Amino acid sequence: MVIARLVAPALVLAVPGGAWAQAENSPSRAIVVTASRSGDAGGVTVVDAEAIERRQATSLLEVLADVPGVRASSLGGPAGPSFLSIRGGEGNFTAVMLDGIRLNDPTNSEGGAFDFSLLDPAAVERIEVARTAGSAIHGSDALSGVVQIVTRDPALAGLDLAASGWADSRYGGAGSATVAGGWGSGGLLGSFGYYDAGEGNPASTVRRSQGLARGGQALGGFRLDATALYAETQGEAFPQDSGGPELAVIRERETREGDLAVAGLSLTRDPAARVRPQLSLSYALQHHDSDSPPIAPGVLDGVPASRSEARFARLEGIGSLAADFDVLTVVGGGAILREEGRSAGVLDFGFELPVAFAGTRETLSGFAEASLRLPAGLSAGGALRFDDLSGGGSYWTGRGTLAWDIEPGGPRVFARVANGYKLPSFYALGHPLIGNAALEPEEGRSVEAGLEWPLPQGGLGLSVFDNRFRNLVDFDPATFQLVNRDRVDTQGLEASARARIGEHWELQGALTHLAVDSATPLRGRPAWSGNARLIWQHGRWEVTAAARGNSSFDDSSIPTGAVVTEGHVEGDLGVRYAISPGLAVRLTVLNLGDSDNWTATGTPAPGRSIRLALTFN
Repeated sequence: MVIARLVAPALVLAVPGGAWAQAENSPSRAIVVTASRSGDAGGVTVVDAEAIERRQATSLLEVLADVPGVRASSLGGPAGPSFLSIRGGEGNFTAVMLDGIRLNDPTNSEGGAFDFSLLDPAAVERIEVARTAGSAIHGSDALSGVVQIVTRDPALAGLDLAASGWADSRYGGAGSATVAGGWGSGGLLGSFGYYDAGEGNPASTVRRSQGLARGGQALGGFRLDATALYAETQGEAFPQDSGGPELAVIRERETREGDLAVAGLSLTRDPAARVRPQLSLSYALQHHDSDSPPIAPGVLDGVPASRSEARFARLEGIGSLAADFDVLTVVGGGAILREEGRSAGVLDFGFELPVAFAGTRETLSGFAEASLRLPAGLSAGGALRFDDLSGGGSYWTGRGTLAWDIEPGGPRVFARVANGYKLPSFYALGHPLIGNAALEPEEGRSVEAGLEWPLPQGGLGLSVFDNRFRNLVDFDPATFQLVNRDRVDTQGLEASARARIGEHWELQGALTHLAVDSATPLRGRPAWSGNARLIWQHGRWEVTAAARGNSSFDDSSIPTGAVVTEGHVEGDLGVRYAISPGLAVRLTVLNLGDSDNWTATGTPAPGRSIRLALTFN
């Protein structure tokens, strides 16, 4: 959703800099489905635990910014709103999932985007990113793609202990500890993490605590898996579009609190079985409260002070049956989804105006998928889904893929097409001042084609894509409400590389070009983004040098109106030493050149800092 899109088409660059691999080269837990239930894993990029640790990320947004075609940042410092755009799509066009559990929150003013400050990167085993519409697999919200966050697995046998911690020169720090045990047929894992951004960033500060429990047990030819997570954050930040620490007239900061509780249970058949039933049940509960000061008028009108308290709950059950017929795999199944949210608050115009809304919806779904392995290295896949909403409305979505392995283990060419939709958020439908109950779902389609060329311990990738979105939800100042308007087209090119270039050297890099065609100007889209990372490993030592940058981009704030923020390049340098096989220390200089750039208008990115980390596993 675009709320008050105030600027001209954007060119924001986020630069990937991390290990990438295709999903089919990565282990996959049975309950996790990102691109297909029938085994078609094409188009999924995987960021592994090693890349997450090497990035020294405080938020998963920093890790996702390293993926080609993804713009990910926290607007307004570590406590600011999360912005995640895949191939030019809106920040709420991506379905975010944790071990198969949906996380998007349709009660917030971001139109259903997920707050990534709630999750601890140290608890994550890998992140899977699909950059085409995923509604044929996951239904609403997956309009431009899917981000699947996969947590760490329990140990298979014995007892396993792990811990990590870091501190930096901006007075921030984090720590985590994990205990896992296994007994051959199953295992349990528990972890706890804490993060404090410190007071070194004038834009905002945030504190996070998280607890995670995972368990698994083999039951005959089946496996039972369970996930439970609780996380909470408290933060302070300048209000969005206020001009941040450099331009805001009113210096009081907004206070924000949020928490997330999720639980998931799945029963799956052994992947080697010819017929594989699967059942899953998940529940997610989120709260977010805020108390915001007013924003003084500038070039644009000011915003009154506000307070709000919101709650959202989601219950989902999915059942499917997969069967293998030699070269053909077929899957059929259904799902039931219930979502309920409410928000209560006030706007302070000198007198308090109550602002409250609530919504409930249920969706019944049926789906079918198939993957076909043909002679001469050809393969094809398809998916079809039907979603029926209580109270009216039904939607068909589909996906098709075609690939050709020119030779076994060699280059592959591919093409994919999919369509998707996103239901209006509860906020957009029900907000008493700007909401519109007549809003239609946002819709889109994705087309991409490309080449993958394997290399020893790496590979090259090249993709071209064309996305079309319509019925975008936007704020209309003439009617002072949200309306459907605008068609947005995005086209671009992505190139990625990972290769060994000597006995001790590895080179990684990515480059993205994005062109946006929109009648209504957009913010936060890159024209060019890229990164390069050089890794040297020898014995106990590892040295990593990384560079990332972006071209200029259009942005806006209330004090300035529309502005153009200059592009930038920044670099990091890290040294890791393995004290023993299970103990390592890493020293990283972030933003080595002390690059001066804005992540949002009036909000500078952190300057140079030094981070010292210790890991034990």
